[in-house]
Amino acid sequence: MTGTSGRDDSDSTDSGIDPRRRRLLGMAAGASAAAVLPTTGSVGAESAETVTIVHDTHFHGRFEDAEAAALNLPRYYTVVRDALADADNALFVGNGDDIAPSVMGLEFEGEHMIEALNATELDVVGVGNHEYDFGADVATERFEESEFPWVVANLLDDAGEPVPGTERWATFEEGDLTVGVFGLVSTNFHSLTDYPESWQVLGYVEGAQEAVDALREEAGADVVVCASHVSTGVHYTLAEEVDGLDAIVGSHSNVVFDEPERVDGTVISEFGDEFDHVGSLTLDADGELVDWQRTDLLPPEADPDPVVDEYEEIGVRYADEIEEDDALAAVADDWSEKLEAELGAPVVESEVELNATFDNYAIETNWGNLVTDAMRTVGEIGDIEVDIAAQNGGGIRSGSTYGPGEITGADVMNILPFPNEIEVVELTGEDVVAYLEEAIRPHPSENYGTQPAIQVSGISYEWWGHDGEARVENVFVGGEPIDPDETYSLAHNDYSIGNSDVLSEAEVVLASGQYQGPFVIDWLEERDTVAPERENRMLRVDETVGEASVAAGDGEAVLTVDVPDGADEVLPDTFRAVIRTGADLEAKSATRNGDSVDVTFDTDDLLALVADVDEPALRLFGGYDPDQEYWDYDFEVPTSSGYDHFRLRAEVSAATLEGLGDDSNGNDGTDDDTDSNETDEGDGSGDSGNGSTDDGSGNGSTDDGSGNGSTDDGSGDGSADDGSDDSGNGSSGNGSDDGSSGNGSDDGTPGFGPLGAIAGGSVGGYLYSRRRAAGDDEPTETSTDGADD
Repeated sequence: MTGTSGRDDSDSTDSGIDPRRRRLLGMAAGASAAAVLPTTGSVGAESAETVTIVHDTHFHGRFEDAEAAALNLPRYYTVVRDALADADNALFVGNGDDIAPSVMGLEFEGEHMIEALNATELDVVGVGNHEYDFGADVATERFEESEFPWVVANLLDDAGEPVPGTERWATFEEGDLTVGVFGLVSTNFHSLTDYPESWQVLGYVEGAQEAVDALREEAGADVVVCASHVSTGVHYTLAEEVDGLDAIVGSHSNVVFDEPERVDGTVISEFGDEFDHVGSLTLDADGELVDWQRTDLLPPEADPDPVVDEYEEIGVRYADEIEEDDALAAVADDWSEKLEAELGAPVVESEVELNATFDNYAIETNWGNLVTDAMRTVGEIGDIEVDIAAQNGGGIRSGSTYGPGEITGADVMNILPFPNEIEVVELTGEDVVAYLEEAIRPHPSENYGTQPAIQVSGISYEWWGHDGEARVENVFVGGEPIDPDETYSLAHNDYSIGNSDVLSEAEVVLASGQYQGPFVIDWLEERDTVAPERENRMLRVDETVGEASVAAGDGEAVLTVDVPDGADEVLPDTFRAVIRTGADLEAKSATRNGDSVDVTFDTDDLLALVADVDEPALRLFGGYDPDQEYWDYDFEVPTSSGYDHFRLRAEVSAATLEGLGDDSNGNDGTDDDTDSNETDEGDGSGDSGNGSTDDGSGNGSTDDGSGNGSTDDGSGDGSADDGSDDSGNGSSGNGSDDGSSGNGSDDGTPGFGPLGAIAGGSVGGYLYSRRRAAGDDEPTETSTDGADD
């Protein structure tokens, strides 16, 4: 498939890559039937027997791009207007998520967007899940205020009627053609936003076929188009299984095709969301594609997509060369002034760049640490000591970085735009582990890869996600091994609590009444400056390699470990030692010798790392390029956003380390003679620019060159092994200590073994892991652009 995808979130979000520009590595079911359409060469097909579909909207309640303000709705609509003028018969079709989520959406509940959209020549919009972020009553008000129809075919009320304010489909007379348009929305909408539980949901194929049949047989439609707010993979299923569907435009997935595709006679066209692309499809009376255009809108000085040179149909327009539509500019200015009056003032100064991108799905970020640290203080309202806080990656929405410098209230609200209240639940340690596993999105996921999908405070753990299963191990709360029978308090947003099988069963001990965005603003205003750093709160592990042997001499300690079975090349600049407090130490060097790796540390530094820490749970982490044949997926790994390699973990015996101090010649009681050579990574500091991390989101140097902070996965915001101790001293001070190591496995995953205590081992503490199946019928519906999940 020729296309790009965003997570994404979204699931976009490869480190350093715009979520809307990520390459899709493959397609879901039905892709084998897809054939890329031949270049049409702009045949000039305007006539009474053709119709041009100009698409789409998906504006998220914004008037401008979060990262490039020059890309805005008034300029976007100018390009749309030009496309409509170039066609004899044309429809402007939107695909929803136009009311929210954004700071303006939250502040004005979409009223601003309806005024703006009413000022355009918009013909019809497919309903998106975010239209319901403020509840059904508000959504109905917005639909009824609109001067165009909202359509959704697969969502019905409890009486089986179209949901209030909408139609299931609509028809338009264009030239000699009757054009039918229907909408589809994600079937898991109850987990995406605030729909009434009693509303009915039809399956995609069922809802689409009902719409097509009604439009063809009852309304006499010549051409039928779906204004889609479902995932890319679902489109291929619709094309294969729904008879009479001519075209699908838009999506829930924020995907950008290089060109439209034809699958079993249905044209599929996805050209992203918000203000980056305008698409046009010209169809004849038989629903055949006779022409198409894609216009890319770029900020000044931006480089065009290389694919522009490959297609005559793809054009580029720079924002500073596009006149703003006067009416929309006036609307945007009016509402922006209102917002500035409410939220424009600075609330705090950040000493570091804050990473609020879609990295928050995949890696620990300094913004994720900041917001969850703030959430842990919510217990002060009810005199409750909160042990743990968590935040779903999908609830961090701006897709941008902020600072160093002043952070405004509008910035915070752009990052946390949902009307989600912070609640505190009580649950056992066993249930905490179950929730951490529930949150993980494991491989196989060709678009976004495996992700922990949350940010956390007060807790640290190792996580693994492969073969449709997820496990966590070495879980520490406040630096202490988690007790499966102990009761812990956990702060989260009410949306995530309600949509979690685990958390929804827990007792709510505090309903704070505090929306996340305003609460974090208040918390920040109590501080002059912030400098959040990454810590070892979440540590990715792909393979464990048992226990390291240790040898010492000439002031150096050499840890020798096996090369993982699934490794191709070991990456010498990615090795570090980590203890349960989150403190870490970069290796001086790492050298592969056949089937083993010798990793060298300064002996005094290594001993200092574990000094004064009982049962330090010392582990060695290092990166490697995966052997593609060993990892039996139908796509190349790693695909995980934020990671450009896999990671191994080895235990290091605390008892063995004690011997280092007794034997300056390096004989620690083992039989290993090991050398060391190259590798270094990080210093354990983090987002402030001097730290290192295992996933690379950072401020400093990264393994993949993305960032600030030395990281192992390349996403860009700080330090750690997926979060090393950003404070530079290895101690988080907020319970983010990063836990013990495994001792092998009985369950088929090396190192992720049963509940137990390893006396005398590197952890000397609690090991806990569980297995679960992913069980997601529609993995594409949990992409980074999909709501607040």
